[in-house]
Amino acid sequence: MSTYIPMKQSKVSHGDFVIATSKIENVVENSIGIVKETATDKLTVYFVGSNKVLEVKESNIALIDLEKTGKSFAFKICNICHILKTTEYFDKNQTDAKGRSTTRPSCKECRKHIDGVKLTGEEKQKMDDIRPKTKSIFTCPICKKRTIVGITANLVRDHDHRTGKGREWICDSCNTGLGRFKDDIKFLERVIDYLKKYS
Repeated sequence: MSTYIPMKQSKVSHGDFVIATSKIENVVENSIGIVKETATDKLTVYFVGSNKVLEVKESNIALIDLEKTGKSFAFKICNICHILKTTEYFDKNQTDAKGRSTTRPSCKECRKHIDGVKLTGEEKQKMDDIRPKTKSIFTCPICKKRTIVGITANLVRDHDHRTGKGREWICDSCNTGLGRFKDDIKFLERVIDYLKKYS
């Protein structure tokens, strides 16, 4: 464990965030957890990324200062695996409101699972053959928003991330939405149930 990882030097107590300083069963080093219970010789820790509750020795974990991770720091916690990694393990994303370069919230390894199979060259060509013409009117098949192609919204090739096969052209907002909901019907059904609960 590198000494420059933002660790706190104090006694671990209930509700503290900790980092695994070595591998603990199937939980890898640098995994982030929260202390659920404390006892004299062992702690009960919930490790977020692996979704496991384990009894651990205090010598196998250290307190972590979460406020010293992320943007403008050398280390960041992946929002999927919840492992602390140096920022080189995260792809560049966009720039923020102040023009600073930002990195994706998920590490490169987790992005492989999120991104899935890329659109193949052959499928890309099939999609390009049916691309809506510039300056024509396009209606997104999902949100039904009308767009003047190339002027009022970006259109993107949507594809199945499990197979790499093209689906249809859709607006970039819907493409982002599908990505955020992982192309997962069950996930979207939970979204519908949530909205119904408050309608």
